[in-house]
Amino acid sequence: MSYSWDSEEHINWVLQLATRLRVNGVDVVLDRWDTDLGSDLSLFMERAADTSYRIIAVATETYVKKADSAEGGVGYERKMVTPSLMADLRGNRVVPILRDNPAGRIPRFLGAARFVDFRDNPYVESAYFELLQDLHGVEPTPRPPLGRNPFLAIKHDDARQTVREDPARYVQPAFSERVVFNYDNNDGRYVIGAADRSFTISFHTAGYGAIHVTSDPSDIASIALAPHVSRPEEIGDAGSYDASSRVRTAHVGDAILLRNRNEHWAVVFVEEVYVRDTGPTGEPQVVFSYVIPAVRSSDFTDQ
Repeated sequence: MSYSWDSEEHINWVLQLATRLRVNGVDVVLDRWDTDLGSDLSLFMERAADTSYRIIAVATETYVKKADSAEGGVGYERKMVTPSLMADLRGNRVVPILRDNPAGRIPRFLGAARFVDFRDNPYVESAYFELLQDLHGVEPTPRPPLGRNPFLAIKHDDARQTVREDPARYVQPAFSERVVFNYDNNDGRYVIGAADRSFTISFHTAGYGAIHVTSDPSDIASIALAPHVSRPEEIGDAGSYDASSRVRTAHVGDAILLRNRNEHWAVVFVEEVYVRDTGPTGEPQVVFSYVIPAVRSSDFTDQ
């Protein structure tokens, strides 16, 4: 872990993060553990040049300033790591995480590298989970299997209609998004998320401003209604809501809580519902947004 000694509080924060990562199977190298009194600190920092290591760069304002101006230990580590980065411009060896950094800047030598945001205090669990996934090589958004080529599987003249009616049209693999869906199509079913964080939402008409949602799809374990909820943090514990019914009727401004067979949770916020001829397109339509937490937890407080 590469960091600047901003304060005793910050040094202890880094120690706490490194400890948690080790508990979760990441073999962290940290100066607090890997140097003793009298140790050659420059030799320790030169380990950053070893391409068998990945580097977590804790990018505080002080860290960024020192890296950009080549000051102190941070500047020395930058000197050590830059040649290997230049040799592998597509690599991901350095993982910047933001901390005490209101402007959200990362050192110039890292270019436009993707970072993880740890600026909240305490940091949100989804940020830690994202970092842990990356360090263990787990894809945050799993790649779907390759499907068949419709132009080889069927007659060319039928391909356009087949593609148009393909259920894959009604899939949004992102873990948070806003969706506009004509619930007359695809039997009212729309899939959100991916892999074990995938949920099939089954919509059915309930009149203007309302929509039925059922637990009929095989990947859904339970559904519950959270009336007058528009943000994840308003939910609290999703497991405390009644999930005894197969059908829930949500009105605009309500939320639906879904639990899938893999024990993941999702919250779906109903923003607009139209029946035929009442909406902007003249079609039955539901507009919803959703959030699927990264961890298997019913606690939405930090989402």
